[in-house]
Order: sequence, then structure tokens, then C-alpha cells
Amino acid sequence: MFKSLLPQGAPFFELLLTQNEKLCASAEVLNTIIAEPALTEKAYREISVLEAEADKVHARITRYLSRTFITPIDREDILRITKMQEEVTDQLFNMANRLYIFEFSSMPFPMLKLGNVLKEMCRFTRSMLTGLSENRDTHETRAFRTLRNESEMLLSMCLVELHDLSEPTPENLLGIMKWNQIYDRMETAMNRVVALAETIDEAVLKNV
Repeated sequence: MFKSLLPQGAPFFELLLTQNEKLCASAEVLNTIIAEPALTEKAYREISVLEAEADKVHARITRYLSRTFITPIDREDILRITKMQEEVTDQLFNMANRLYIFEFSSMPFPMLKLGNVLKEMCRFTRSMLTGLSENRDTHETRAFRTLRNESEMLLSMCLVELHDLSEPTPENLLGIMKWNQIYDRMETAMNRVVALAETIDEAVLKNV
């Protein structure tokens, strides 16, 4: 019975990295939707599958945590990381869902840049998590912070452009309402990724 409590029976890092792989793939697909609106329908199906797969990985991690006595790092850190990864993936899917519903034919330039920056921010969490699993610090914090600052600047540009309309026609006002929802979801997604990076960084400081 004691065998079931040993770490090798619960591959937490492997599962966390698998979950992060789904997250990064979702960010990649979301970026495709932003960069190439014509591919939205196909990309939306892809991100729906990724979100469902990520849910299953998250469920496995929490189930293992409830059954495993010994963990490679504090169980609180594992729980926080998997929870934050789940929230990021959900938010990426929610944003893709909204873009799919609104059927935009084109994207503002700052939005195109934001999609790529968000993808790169997710990639940095992958590198940080890999370092944690290998008991080393990847020293990505400063580079990640630079991307975060860039994303905040781009989001501000999006909002300025959105409200700089010469004619507040009903059509323009409807567009403002739609884009406000998109930018709100983008800001939430960025905040979730930042929280994930900070959570991983805290675990690195404690364990590496």
C-alpha cells in the first residue's frame, strides 16, 4: 500500500508540462485566429479540443494530489500551478470563442501584435516550468517582464484607437461594444499568464 504513496506513482512534473503544452498550443491557435480570421472556424475546433484535453490533465493532477503523500515540491505549489494553467487555458478558449462568434474580417495592428506577444508570454512559462522540473532557474523573469510591459502598451493603443471614432454611428457603437469585450478578455488572459509566471517563479525560489 505504501507504494501507492511514492512520487514515481504520481508524475507531477510530467503532467504539469503536458498541461502547459496544451496551454501553449492554445495560445498558438488563438494567435492564428487573430492573424488569419479566415481560418477562425478550423482553429476554433482545434482550440476546443485542446481545452478539453487540458481539463482532463488538470483533473488527473488534482486526483493524484488527493491520493499521494509524497510530492516532488510542496503540494500547494503544484495545486497553484495547475490551477493557474487551467485558468489561462480557459481564458484563451473564451477569447477564441468570442472571436468566433463576432466573425471579424480583419484585426487592428496592435491586436495582431498582442496575439503574438501573448503566445510568447506562454512560451516563457513553458521554459520556467521546465527549469523547475529540472531543478534549475531558467532566468526568464526579466525577459517575461519586458513582454508584459509591451503587452500593456499594445492594449492601451488598442483602446485609444477603439474610442477615437469620428462618427459615433450605431454601427460604430456596436463595434465598440464587441471590441471592448475582446480587449477585456485579452487583458484577463494576460493577467492570468502573469499570475502563472509569478506562481512558477515563487516555486523556483523555494525549490531551486
